[in-house]
Amino acid sequence: MTTLFMLPWEPMEERYTGQWWEWLPKSLGVGFDNVTVIAGQALRDRITVGAFLDLNSTAHYKATQLARVAQLFAAGSVKSGDAFWVSDIEFWGIESIRYLARLQGIKVFMFGFLHAASYTTEDFMAPMADIGAYLEPAWVAAFDRVYVGSEYHKYRVTQARLSAAPFGYAPLGERIVVTGNPWRTREVAYGAGARKFEDRDIDICFPHRPDREKRPGVFLRAALSMQRHRGNALKIAFTTGRESYTSTNDPLFIEEVKKAQDSGLVEIHTNLNRPRFYDILGRSKVVVSTAIEENFGYAMLEGMAMGAIPVMPYNYSYPELVAKDRRFLYLPNEDSNKVSMISGHLAKALALTPEQGAELSALAQSLAARYDASEALIHEDMQKTMKGSA
Repeated sequence: MTTLFMLPWEPMEERYTGQWWEWLPKSLGVGFDNVTVIAGQALRDRITVGAFLDLNSTAHYKATQLARVAQLFAAGSVKSGDAFWVSDIEFWGIESIRYLARLQGIKVFMFGFLHAASYTTEDFMAPMADIGAYLEPAWVAAFDRVYVGSEYHKYRVTQARLSAAPFGYAPLGERIVVTGNPWRTREVAYGAGARKFEDRDIDICFPHRPDREKRPGVFLRAALSMQRHRGNALKIAFTTGRESYTSTNDPLFIEEVKKAQDSGLVEIHTNLNRPRFYDILGRSKVVVSTAIEENFGYAMLEGMAMGAIPVMPYNYSYPELVAKDRRFLYLPNEDSNKVSMISGHLAKALALTPEQGAELSALAQSLAARYDASEALIHEDMQKTMKGSA
């Protein structure tokens, strides 16, 4: 009898964490006799401190998950041959599972996903890079397999934390497996419904959270430049799952975008759950990213799945997301966030005929659908790893 113990993220409406909460126990639990989901206790359901998750709330959530894990070990519920899944291995104290198991002679397997860490440019955790240089390799060492969304991210963590680590952790790179992020195009698209390209009423959408590392101000200036050239004829949309359009680290942009909203130049959609967010994407012709770095590109993938044409830097993980199709990518590196570069590519996207737009819309959807296989790839590798150690 084997059990898969799952430590999920806290499910939040403004993030895809709720989808992973629902999807992964069913897909990754195949082949185990039991699946036990170890939920934590959140302090709040809104982000007030932090970026992707609320800092204090997620620390409390993870700590209560670990407390439950310790109780399971103490009760004798964890046996040799069992496995743990962790939805985000940037998890303070997660190595304690390996300690609890090894020091009691219990052979368990540990699998998890790595999204970002202190080496990611302007990530909320970047100020912790001095400690992360030591701690993050230890997290990788604690796991049998660590899954990432892109070849770019594998290269990034290997170069920044494993090859460059002061004690030389390069062999740990073999534990990192590129699978793409778990995603289900059909399920998401079915729930919202994408319009035909010619029937879409939003010209340009910024699908990211309004935080500094996403460079929302660069997008706003590029979009308003297009707006001026089009005689204020464009419909430009910003989105958020929060009750109001706020940022934890870019208040100047919030002032800027709200002035544009007051002038009738942009619209801001707030308090969006996932279906309503997907409805906005399904109404959008183009989705744009101006992020300073990206390890996968979930928001852009969501837009693509809903048939929006992506416009994003030829850099980071983005070329992988669209199979290096230059029609979706503007110039890379130091030029990637110049307003003129983005505006030029936007002009091309908005000048497409209905037939051309429909063709690229369908292509974007098919590229997104490739990641429908990600859960199966993770599950297959988990099972292979466990059987190989039997």
